[in-house]
Amino acid sequence: MAKKTWTEKLNSGAVREVKSAPKDFADIKAGQRMLLTTAKDVADYVSHVPEGQEVDITSLRAGLAKEARADIACPVVTGICLRIVAEYAGEKLDAGIAPSNVPPVWRAMPASAPIWKKIENGKKQFLRLRRSEGLAV
Repeated sequence: MAKKTWTEKLNSGAVREVKSAPKDFADIKAGQRMLLTTAKDVADYVSHVPEGQEVDITSLRAGLAKEARADIACPVVTGICLRIVAEYAGEKLDAGIAPSNVPPVWRAMPASAPIWKKIENGKKQFLRLRRSEGLAV
């Protein structure tokens, strides 16, 4: 079976879910209403971050949780979804698609974010876009 593309992963049809956290982990306490978000949710959220502003992963998780009426968003699932959005956007930018036509994920990737070590696509484009918006690189 062929490996899914980043576009297929973004458009997988996954549905967000809010469930009770089974145990304490990371910054989540057992019993909290925890959001298991989707890549589409992350793409939509970052699309509302104004040009020249950024959101870190903690604020991203908090914003997604609030929208879903949850207490907190799972850090693991949110991180995976952020990477899917980043790889999707990077592929599109590398293919010549205008930045205005991709989710502005570079606004959710502060210069010190661990995601920079993982992404394979669009890294140079993201850095250029962050610089052009006055964000740290």
